[in-house]
Amino acid sequence: MGNSAKADPGVAEAVAALARPGRYVLAFSGGIDSTVLLHAAAARRDEGLCLRALHVNHGLHPQAADWARHCREQAAALGVDCQVLMLDAAPAGNLEAWARERRYAVLGAALREGEVLLTAHHQQDQAETVLLHLLRGSGELGLAAMAGARRLGAHRLLRPLLSVSSAQIASYAQAEGLHWLEDPANRDLRFDRNFLRQEILPRLSARFGGVESNLARSASLLGDLGGLIDPGSFSEGGGLSLGRLATAPPALRDRVLLAWLRQRDLPVPRHRMLKQIWRQFLEAAPDAEPQVSWPGAELRRYRGILHAMPPLEPLRPLHWRLETEGEADWPFGGRIRWRLPFAAEVRIPQGGEQIVLGGHRRRLKSLFQQAGVPPWERRRTPLLWCGERLLAVGNRWHTVGHGPDEWRWENSGLI
Repeated sequence: MGNSAKADPGVAEAVAALARPGRYVLAFSGGIDSTVLLHAAAARRDEGLCLRALHVNHGLHPQAADWARHCREQAAALGVDCQVLMLDAAPAGNLEAWARERRYAVLGAALREGEVLLTAHHQQDQAETVLLHLLRGSGELGLAAMAGARRLGAHRLLRPLLSVSSAQIASYAQAEGLHWLEDPANRDLRFDRNFLRQEILPRLSARFGGVESNLARSASLLGDLGGLIDPGSFSEGGGLSLGRLATAPPALRDRVLLAWLRQRDLPVPRHRMLKQIWRQFLEAAPDAEPQVSWPGAELRRYRGILHAMPPLEPLRPLHWRLETEGEADWPFGGRIRWRLPFAAEVRIPQGGEQIVLGGHRRRLKSLFQQAGVPPWERRRTPLLWCGERLLAVGNRWHTVGHGPDEWRWENSGLI
C-alpha cells in the first residue's frame, strides 16, 4: 500500500463532499479511474458511507471473465462487495452507443431502494465529451456535456470526480500503489473518443495550456446557462406537452427539448434533426405512433405528450417458466422478484388478454387505456400466468385470492 499523504488531495476532497450517511454503488470497470474512486470511497466508510460495487461484463473481449474476477478481488481486498452484471450479445453497428445504453440499463436495474450510483467520469472525460458534441454540431446545451448529478430512473447518479484531472487520479493511484486494468480497446482509434484522447487532446495541450480544465469549465458555464431554460413549464404526464410546445417560438422549443434531454442525461440529437423531430410529432395524425431515434435515445408520442428514453429492447416472444422463488432481470427493463405456491410463467402481452378484478372480467387493453399507459410500455409489461389464468399485470393489477405470495416488478424507469 502506498502513502496517501503524497497523493494529490483532489480525489480525496471530491469523495469527502459526498453526503453522509449515504448508500452508494460504484460502477466499477477495474480501470484506473474507477479503481481510484473505489479506494477513496472505501476509506470513508467509517464516516457513514455505505458502499458496494457493480461490474458490467460487456462480453466483448476474450479476457472479460478475467477482468470480472480482478474486480471482485480488488473490491474484496477493500472489504467491498462486488456484483458482476452480464450484458446480452452485442448487435452489429455502433458498439459505443450500444454499450453505454445497456450498461446504464443494467446498472439502474440492479440498484436497490435509496442507493445512489457513482461513476468515475473525470475532467478529461468531460473535455472529450465537449469536443465530440462540438464536432457533431451541438448547441449550447449539448456542449454543456455531462452533468455532475442526474436522475437514473427512480435513483440518482453522481459523478464526484468530474472536476478532478487525469493527472490527479494518476497521482492518487501511484501514491496508494493501486492495481488496475488496461483495456486494449481504449487504444483503438476507430472509436471517436479514443481518437480525441490519443491524437487530438495531447496536441491541443502541447499548444494551449490547461485545455482539459478550460473545456470542462466551458461545459460548466454552458450548463449554468441551460439552467435558465425551464422545461418544467412545458411538462405534463411525465413528458413534454406538445400542445404547449406547438405555440412556442421555434428557438425556445428547441432549447426546451435539449434542456429536457440533458436533465435525463440522454444524448442530444444533431441540430439538423430538430426540424424533423417537430415535423414528425406536431404534424402526425392523432392516432399515429411517431418515433424519432438517434444513437442513445429516442422520442415517442402518446396522447399529446412527448416521451424520451434510451432505445427500447426490441420485442420478441417470451415465455418464462418460474421456479417457486427467485428474481431475474426483465429483458425489457427492471427486475422481477417472485415467491409462488404453484407453477407459473411470465409472458409479454400479445393482445386480447383479460384479467378478473373485483369479480368482473376486464380487458387488458381497456385497463391500459384508462390508466394512460403508453403503448410501448404496455407491450413490455410482464404478465404472470397460472395455466390460462392471468394473475398479475406488472405492478398495476392483480387478482384477489389464489395469487402469488410475492410478485414485484422493480421497474427503474427505463421504459
